[in-house]
Amino acid sequence: MSTSVTSTTHATTNPAITSAQVIMFREANLGFEATVSSTYRDEAKVGTTIRWALWSAPNSGVGRTKSEGNSGNDITFDVNTDTAVTLTINQHMYSAWEMEEFEESLSIVDLEAKLNRSAAYVLNVSIDDTLAALVDDFTQAEGTLAMPFGDVEIRRCVQYLEDANAPSERRYFGMSPAAKMTLLGIERYVSSDFNRGGAGNILTGAFGQVYDLTLFVSTNIEGTNAAGHDNGIWQADAIAMGMRMKPRSRNFDDILNLSTQHAISAIWGVVETRDDHGTFLRGE
Repeated sequence: MSTSVTSTTHATTNPAITSAQVIMFREANLGFEATVSSTYRDEAKVGTTIRWALWSAPNSGVGRTKSEGNSGNDITFDVNTDTAVTLTINQHMYSAWEMEEFEESLSIVDLEAKLNRSAAYVLNVSIDDTLAALVDDFTQAEGTLAMPFGDVEIRRCVQYLEDANAPSERRYFGMSPAAKMTLLGIERYVSSDFNRGGAGNILTGAFGQVYDLTLFVSTNIEGTNAAGHDNGIWQADAIAMGMRMKPRSRNFDDILNLSTQHAISAIWGVVETRDDHGTFLRGE
């Protein structure tokens, strides 16, 4: 019986080759920051809080009737009442890493570029998470956690926006991947009988808007598949964000360790501004 030359018998002559390519982790869709009000972003330059007045219409938005004659028919003077909304700059987060020059000299991968991208992603996830956490604070709520919602719940959420006279532009529907599958299971959204997109929508699952709501899917939606997710429907003015310091990257040479230290940090705050401009849609 002869013995063959195999990769096992001659392993030392078959060294492993390390590719310059890196299989990066999958990044979640970071959609929340683009869906909220940035009106007050530039006002967050000094101090720890931003405070502004939220006005209501005089006499609940109803004009008064003037009776004829002057005696005993004096007009009533109304004023705009307001409530204070305060945005607190209380988020200061960072992502940092350090690399020795010896390790950097050995690698065939551009480690600095890869690690900087990873750190920036982690920080942006943190920003997104603070916004996603506000969705279940909306007083108005529809649906049941861990149960599929239906078209009637979506339309009710839209009605809440209409009841509040929320602007028709910049309305959003943020959902988990599980909620997306629920939506694609509702016939009126995918059937060619209801959808002008025709059968193509059934095959691709493509959708962009429902009832003038811009849809986006993110795994940053709070919750789990078992317990349900905090999906939401809102108009941009429902939530405000103030950015004291946009994500900033800094590098420092550590001469004692012959290494380079890298840090990306940001300072910001978020707040719910108009509760009636958003709805917490419980679901899968």
